[in-house]
Amino acid sequence: MEMAKIQPTKRANPSIIKTPQSIIHIKHNVSLLAYKHWVLLLQDLREQIEADEPPEAGGVRFISMSKLSDRLGYTPSKKDLWECFRSLKNQDLAINFLDKDGHKAKYGAGFISEWSITSNRIGYKFPSFLELVMSGDDEAKKIFQLLNWNIFNSFTGKYEAIIYKLCKDYIGIGRTPYMTVEDYREYIGLSDGDYPATRDFNKRCVNDPIRAINKNELSDIIVSVEFRNNGRKIEGLWFKSELKKQTQLPFEEFKQHPAFDYAKISIDPEEQTKYLEKYTPQQVQAIIERANDYAQELKGKGKKENLSGLYKKAFSEGWGLDNLEAKQEEKAKKKALIEQQKTEETNTQKQAKTETQEAIESKKRLEAFEQLSEVEKSEILKIVIAQTIPTIRPRLEQAYKEHGTNAPAKSPQMRGMLIAHLHKNAK
Repeated sequence: MEMAKIQPTKRANPSIIKTPQSIIHIKHNVSLLAYKHWVLLLQDLREQIEADEPPEAGGVRFISMSKLSDRLGYTPSKKDLWECFRSLKNQDLAINFLDKDGHKAKYGAGFISEWSITSNRIGYKFPSFLELVMSGDDEAKKIFQLLNWNIFNSFTGKYEAIIYKLCKDYIGIGRTPYMTVEDYREYIGLSDGDYPATRDFNKRCVNDPIRAINKNELSDIIVSVEFRNNGRKIEGLWFKSELKKQTQLPFEEFKQHPAFDYAKISIDPEEQTKYLEKYTPQQVQAIIERANDYAQELKGKGKKENLSGLYKKAFSEGWGLDNLEAKQEEKAKKKALIEQQKTEETNTQKQAKTETQEAIESKKRLEAFEQLSEVEKSEILKIVIAQTIPTIRPRLEQAYKEHGTNAPAKSPQMRGMLIAHLHKNAK
């Protein structure tokens, strides 16, 4: 598929995609379009996990065609979708190619396990280890990359997209790790027969993609390359990158996470991201609250404390986490108690409503009974007595002998048995 022929009809909404770096740093030979579909499916999976949405039968999840089209900026054809998902299933996946989190690369599965396509939605299922990484049950989830989808989606060449996400991840360091030419070729998915000539390789896989990144109006970085030579032979390379100096970018401004709302000073966005990679939002809030309490204690003693340094120390040492679990357990118990009380109240209300309705029905049927003739009432009471269990029957017979058809008004037992009979035989 030629990416250059695909012209988006509208721009997708700005979206920051948070993905484990072990999944970002992969080697693959799928098309850029297929890779974009895969990244969007990963994002959809994360959104479903965070919303606590379980998969459907067989572990399959679904994304609407409208949502996928909105993210891509155009509506893909079923043919393109079919080709993309077929290649994603058949292509071997090796995650964590650069070994950034200290774990070796993993093999043994495709990018997806299965898929389905209808007119309004797409079904997908990831290999189990990808589900674990995205759900947070794998060590690899501790390191994340924040990727602006609008920028990534604007690239039309596979190699420029690969180089961009690689350089973006190492922007804080200023350069990517050194890779031999062989490692780089493998990283970008080249086979032995692709661009065997050094001149063609440098042009198509290095220089042209760098030029495309730097000329891209949406791109937020400037990229360059440095080679390591042995004589005239290129042995390896690394990329250098820096943020593009722009006064305005068509992206969403940084939005502070609510967990930092209680901080008494502004915390740098990069620091916030780093803390959220290490701690949950609840833990972040607990650390800030403990640091605030300590600052208040110092103030009470007439001492001053640098809040910036205090927060860094608190996050480094994990202040306030020792009591967080106990607080969460207590909160969970209170919530469970409230839910139990609500359930009991609901059940009581339902029971009372049921009893009230039954009382109304019973009154109506007794009134109808009283409208019958003496003969009709007598026949019904004799049937009631005859159908009553032997242990109670003598008392009903005595009540009928003493009071006749007025027995239900004089004997609670007779009235109860009569009501049960009338309910049972109601038309």
